[in-house]
Amino acid sequence: MKFSQLFMFSFILISHFICVISHQTLKYEKLELPSGVSSPESVTFDCKGEGPYTGTSDGRILKWQGSNHRRKEFAITSPFRIPKFCDGSINPVMEQVCGRPLGLKFNEVTCELYIADAYFGLMVVGRNGGVVKQLAISAERVPFRFTNALDIDQDTGIVYFTDTSTVFPRWAYATAMQIGDKTGRLLKYDLRTKKVTVLLRGLSFSNGVALNKEKDFVLVTETTAAKVTRYWLRGQKSQTSDTFTQLAGCPDNIQRNIHGDFWVAQNNCGIQELKVKPIKINKKGQMVEELTEDVGPISEVQEKDDSLWLGSVVFSYVGVLH
Repeated sequence: MKFSQLFMFSFILISHFICVISHQTLKYEKLELPSGVSSPESVTFDCKGEGPYTGTSDGRILKWQGSNHRRKEFAITSPFRIPKFCDGSINPVMEQVCGRPLGLKFNEVTCELYIADAYFGLMVVGRNGGVVKQLAISAERVPFRFTNALDIDQDTGIVYFTDTSTVFPRWAYATAMQIGDKTGRLLKYDLRTKKVTVLLRGLSFSNGVALNKEKDFVLVTETTAAKVTRYWLRGQKSQTSDTFTQLAGCPDNIQRNIHGDFWVAQNNCGIQELKVKPIKINKKGQMVEELTEDVGPISEVQEKDDSLWLGSVVFSYVGVLH
C-alpha cells in the first residue's frame, strides 16, 4: 500500500472513529412534567437566559430553574381555571376552561412573557408570572379560534402570531386538517398602538412563526400544505408573500437560532410510511442539517447554547439533546 493510500485510509478511519465517539457522547435528557400532564408544545427562555418555560395540556406554564432543574408553576392563562378540575388534565374539551398555552416568547427588553393561548388569544404576563393579561381576541371583527404560535421583534416589540383557523378550535384540529381548512391567518400586534393587523389570510393550517435575523421578512409554516411561507416586511417585495421552502413532511413550529438559521419541526402528515425528522434550513430556505437522533414526534426545536430543546404535542416531558 502506497503512503498516500495509507494516509487516506487512516484519515477515514480516524474521521469515522471521531464521528462515532461524538454521537455516543450525545446525551438525551428528559425534564418531566407533573403527573398525568403532557404536550409541552413550545419551549422558551427568559431575558436572563433562565428556563426553560413551557405550556402544558392542563393550562399551566411551567418553569425549570437551577442546575438541578427544579420545576415550578409560573403562570396560568385561564381566568376560569380551577386546579381541582384542571390539574393533570389531558382532555381537549377541558382546554376551553383550563386554558391551553401554545406559543411562548419573552420580550427581552421588558422581560414579559407573551403567550398564544389556543382559546384565550394573545396574552402577556410579567416577569414574576401569575395570572396573565389578555391583549387581543380578534382581528377585523373575526374572533381568533385557534391562536397558535408567535415571535417578537425585539427592537419594536411587535408580536407576529398565527390564528390557525377562523372556523375550528384546537380540540377539532384533526377535522380541520382532514378537510383541508384554509382559513388560517398571520397577524401582527403593535405594542404601541394596541392594534392587530392581518398580514396574510387563507393559509393552510397556519402554525409556527419566525422572524428572520435581519427582520425584513417573517416566516409562517402551513402544516397541511407542507411548506413554509415568507411574508416580506421591508424592501421592494414589502407586503407580498412567496414560498420559502417546500417540505417532505407537515411542518409544526419554526424557531430561529442565533446564526440566522431556522429549525423546522415536521411530522408525517398521518402517512405511516413517511419518515421525517426536524430539519435546519438557512436564510435562503435550503436544508443544511437534519436531526439524526430518533426522538419521536417533535413539535419544536429550540437551539440554545450547545443544546437542542425539544417540544412535543404528545410527550409528558421536555426533551434536551446536549
